[in-house]
Amino acid sequence: MSYSDVLVIGAGLSGLMAANHLQNNGVTTVVIDKGKSVGGRMATRRIHDGKADHGAQFFTARSKEMKSFVSSWERAGMVREWTRGFHQMSESGDISLQADGYPRYYPLNGMNRLTKEIAKPLSVTLNKEVTSFEYNQDEWIISCSDSSSLRAKGLISTVPIPQLLTWMNTRILQESVLDQLRKIDYEPCLAVLLILDRPSEIPKNGGIQGEGIVSFIGDNQQKGISKSPIVTVHASGSWSELHYQDGDEEIIAELTREVQPVLGKATIVEAQVKRWRYAKPKNLHPELVLATTTPGLLAFAGDCFLEGKVEGAILSGLEAGKWMENKLTT
Repeated sequence: MSYSDVLVIGAGLSGLMAANHLQNNGVTTVVIDKGKSVGGRMATRRIHDGKADHGAQFFTARSKEMKSFVSSWERAGMVREWTRGFHQMSESGDISLQADGYPRYYPLNGMNRLTKEIAKPLSVTLNKEVTSFEYNQDEWIISCSDSSSLRAKGLISTVPIPQLLTWMNTRILQESVLDQLRKIDYEPCLAVLLILDRPSEIPKNGGIQGEGIVSFIGDNQQKGISKSPIVTVHASGSWSELHYQDGDEEIIAELTREVQPVLGKATIVEAQVKRWRYAKPKNLHPELVLATTTPGLLAFAGDCFLEGKVEGAILSGLEAGKWMENKLTT
């Protein structure tokens, strides 16, 4: 049974930022994730000689802290500005550019690259799924599906809250904390990746935000991460909720019909579906982190806390790391 000062569950942006802060301040930290790669919804898929971001598509920098991170990532050649406004597509299919002058960024080589870079100096174990955690004799005991156990003084969970509540022993929490967690919910997102035989006719810069069935269309080639033309289509939360259990062929057919006008003369040579069950918070917790010392040091972080989106996930994880460091060192 291994031991660390802090165990972080979830190797998405929130978990990695929390662990990065703790490690930089001398707190031994281990990150575990059930997936085969770090990143969570910062996801990039290789398809033949191309790539496609099929989760988060970009991020903004509105806070002082986030602007500082982005500046350092730009200097390191990790991220680049994509655009300062996307085209908007109405439910009737009309498309117009809505430039607001505010920069949207993306990591070179795909969204997943940023999380991989952040994870490099950290102790991360993948393909390890947590099944339960208990508090006993001043430490957390975490059980995993591979029958292994881990111990830690502090615990940070960045698992989507509704998913966490399906297996967590909620009796260990104060009722006030549990009530706050139960208020958090997510909408799903169905994503389709369309591999084309030639470039699409999506307007310059390659991004369209929609108002109807489709919430976003991204041209990964125009964006600059793919050698070959691959288009990412995100369905809206309401449509995804309604059709989440549909077969892949049905989902592909419906979303392809919606985006056909911007594909132009391109032929779809292959299509893939990705289901994101917890894609976007329906409501946000009013603070960056939800933390408690009862029964032990425990913090919840993620993109459902205060800010939302990529920037919110980063700031929430950082705040969880700061809170945990403060509790452990004072």
